[in-house]
Amino acid sequence: MGCLRNVFAMVGCATVLLVGGVAAWQYRAQLSGLYRSFAGTPGGLGGASTGIATDSALASAIAKRDAMARRDGPVYIVLSAAELAALVRDGLDPAARAALDSVTVVLARDRFTLRARLNTRIFTDDLLGPLARVLDAQEPVIIAGPARMDGPGLVAWRPDAFTIRQFPFPASAVPRLVNRLTGRDDGVLPIVVPPTVGDLRVRADGVTFYRRIQ
Repeated sequence: MGCLRNVFAMVGCATVLLVGGVAAWQYRAQLSGLYRSFAGTPGGLGGASTGIATDSALASAIAKRDAMARRDGPVYIVLSAAELAALVRDGLDPAARAALDSVTVVLARDRFTLRARLNTRIFTDDLLGPLARVLDAQEPVIIAGPARMDGPGLVAWRPDAFTIRQFPFPASAVPRLVNRLTGRDDGVLPIVVPPTVGDLRVRADGVTFYRRIQ
């Protein structure tokens, strides 16, 4: 009987280790973020140009956008990080706009990163998964991805990275989180530009919109 008990104990331990290993692999990104949270390792993203969304930045961005919309408007316009942050915030679903505070954009080559303070209650538990039990009501959020033209008058920012506190979500979950912020179903955060815009280039020092060639 002692031998049988030993065998059953070994089988039980192996089962626990197997289940634990599968769970750890499934949530490896969140566990890594949890470690960084306790260890205090930096999780920020670098960038040469950072700007916070303000009402004055939005007014400036709209003025530049209106200038590009004119028939005799400039060949190109350059938006600062603050002006882009203001346009992004302006394009959010009203509930998401209320849930995000201190919206900041960090520019990099061909992509940009949005940072903010997030009211996590905007997300349901099924979207947050196991993190729903450990997140506070207010947490820092980092959303990043590339932007491209998606037809006349529309820039599509398609985030591919989403981190709350220091917990990165798997790529497959990012579109659903973004959809909750935009009220859309395609994982895209749209940025409205004049139909005269034909291309854009995101750089660390600004975002350039080029007039469409007729």
